[in-house]
Amino acid sequence: MTDRHSAGMPSVEGSAGANAGRTLSRRWSTARRGGRLRTGHRWHVGGKMRLRSSAPRRKRGPKDDLDAVFRKVERLTATGATIGALELLARRKTLDDRSLLGWPVSRTRVLSLNRRPGKYLDKVLRYPQVLGMVGARAASGLALLAPRVGRKGRAVALAGMTATGAGLNLRSNYGLDGSDHLSFINFAVSLLEKLYPNDRKAREAALAFIAAQSCLAYFTSGVVKMTSPVWRSGDAISGVFRTRTYGDRFFYNLVKDRKLMAQALAWGVMVAEALFPLVLVAPRPVARMILLAGMGFHLGNARFMGLNRFFWSFVATYPAVAHFSRHLGGNGEQRRALPEGATA
Repeated sequence: MTDRHSAGMPSVEGSAGANAGRTLSRRWSTARRGGRLRTGHRWHVGGKMRLRSSAPRRKRGPKDDLDAVFRKVERLTATGATIGALELLARRKTLDDRSLLGWPVSRTRVLSLNRRPGKYLDKVLRYPQVLGMVGARAASGLALLAPRVGRKGRAVALAGMTATGAGLNLRSNYGLDGSDHLSFINFAVSLLEKLYPNDRKAREAALAFIAAQSCLAYFTSGVVKMTSPVWRSGDAISGVFRTRTYGDRFFYNLVKDRKLMAQALAWGVMVAEALFPLVLVAPRPVARMILLAGMGFHLGNARFMGLNRFFWSFVATYPAVAHFSRHLGGNGEQRRALPEGATA
């Protein structure tokens, strides 16, 4: 029987096993001398035994609870951003340099853009070159929405969304609002998370930043409204819905002669926004109700005020908020995102 240590391979009982072991030992030695032994090479003995090298396989990106949450944030945000890019391509004449939103007009708001740096930016921000940037944004958004895209592919798409968002914002910030700013934050932070695939603390911090930004946006919006006598009296409701930009005839007719209804709606919005951060510490059923109320609020704004982009950018932060709400809720369960063996 061949000694397992001298042959460098497992022993095989019996005479047939001994012969097979000696044969395998000779092949092993010959392969080593000839330099033909490769990592992962397969050996066959008597058509029955197959051995593999024990070299570690290449590590892939993590597929855990954090990656699943980031994927939801990215896809929801990309939905709104892609719709916006396609709408801009459909109305490309609004980007014409002869219009008020043209680059020659927009660059006058910053003195440095009228000097040498602005000349370099002309190559990508003038019309029709800027349409290439909008098209790249739409393509990046579709890549994030595509199924089975790995972390590296998502990182490339996120880089495209972040770069094109910054470029379009530089070209003209007219008409941009909180939804555009929050979309940029979602894309940029998700891109940063891809740089630390094996650092869970860094990835948790990135996700926490998105959740905190969402809670801060709601809280400040509610508190600022409370400082306004127009909002406290309810006149803001009827005033907004009578405008051409954000108004709705049906809703305006509903509240214009109903002072108490308008005031109740105004206070409902203010209180709900200011108390939104409680979702982080509320029990799970209450936290879910808060998130559902937020979704209903944005759906209403999309229907009656035309703020459809707010729905996608803000609701996209809800998976991050819900991730931490499950940790802090009063349901007594262990924190799902903690590593095994850690204390909840």
